[in-house]
Amino acid sequence: MFSNEISRRAFLKYCGGIAATLGLSSTMIPRIAEALTSDGRPPVVWLHFAECTGCSEAFLRSTGPGVADILFDVLNVTYHETIQVACGEKAEHNRDQTVANHAGEFICIVEGAIPTADNGVYGMIGGRTMLDIAQTIIPQAGYTIALGTCAAYGGLPAAAPNPTGAMGVKDAIGVNTINITGCPPHPLNLVSCITSYLLNNQMPPLRADGRPTFCHGSTIHSSCTVPHACMQGYNCKGPNTYNNCHTALYNQESWCVQAEHQCIGCSEPGFWDTNAPFYNPMWMSMFSTYRPTAVPHEDQKTASCTRCHGSGIFEEEESYQTDPRKFQQAMHHEHNVRLSTNQGCANCHPEAPGGTTSGGSYDDD
Repeated sequence: MFSNEISRRAFLKYCGGIAATLGLSSTMIPRIAEALTSDGRPPVVWLHFAECTGCSEAFLRSTGPGVADILFDVLNVTYHETIQVACGEKAEHNRDQTVANHAGEFICIVEGAIPTADNGVYGMIGGRTMLDIAQTIIPQAGYTIALGTCAAYGGLPAAAPNPTGAMGVKDAIGVNTINITGCPPHPLNLVSCITSYLLNNQMPPLRADGRPTFCHGSTIHSSCTVPHACMQGYNCKGPNTYNNCHTALYNQESWCVQAEHQCIGCSEPGFWDTNAPFYNPMWMSMFSTYRPTAVPHEDQKTASCTRCHGSGIFEEEESYQTDPRKFQQAMHHEHNVRLSTNQGCANCHPEAPGGTTSGGSYDDD
């Protein structure tokens, strides 16, 4: 390994990242390095179903070490539709041969939901339904890892109205899965999960929903590292999202809230339906305005119209709208608010720092 792409220094640093992710002491780094370079690593068959390939894309853009080193030297991936050289019947033969020769031993990584409506006809690969491929291959694996929220819970393909009947792997074919969730999941969590298996001959402890506790054991809010002040109450889903992206960081650099966007809860079941809208100009305008002293905003109500219109009119009017986001944008437009400068914010938010009224108050017609 060290004579090809990856240096010993970079590899040991990566092993240190795995140890930290698993909550292990740095004294375990030599054992992790030994496990990841041993000849006893089980082959990995990586299946793609109804998805955007974002989970693989996140993995392909991993740094230190690079993706080629991780996939072929660390994980022993023998089949991956996105990056493999073989195609067509040759690729399918390689996959089926690995499954046959290592039945009960190989690790199956599944990326994407499985369409089940009308016997799975809405998802086809090489003339076979994704459902048929899943039912044939996955039950023969020693372990199945549902990588990403789509594979674990259905994700975007299963969002309402879900015409394809998309489901997570466990719901679709009835096998137990290890769910590493996120949209996309952190690549280090996958490698750490397999490393734990290599070290202990068993997968890491799981929550009741099949997610590893080392990466999904606590909420983002419980140890959030946001540098700009708390976004709770500004549509941030961190208090109800179980993930470690805020501590692991993507490519050791950043994560959503560090880029001043609320957590959208992408690792949780049904997040496409229950957590939308993910971006709301009024919430972000309010957070930008109050950032120096941001505190939880009661019941996530973002404006008080009482000053000009009487109690509760904003919430009452908003409840009538089919698209609350458009209504909120309309309110800003009607009140001559300029989000980039905070002009007009003081009409509805008297304490807004730097806010300047756009002239007068607004009477209730």
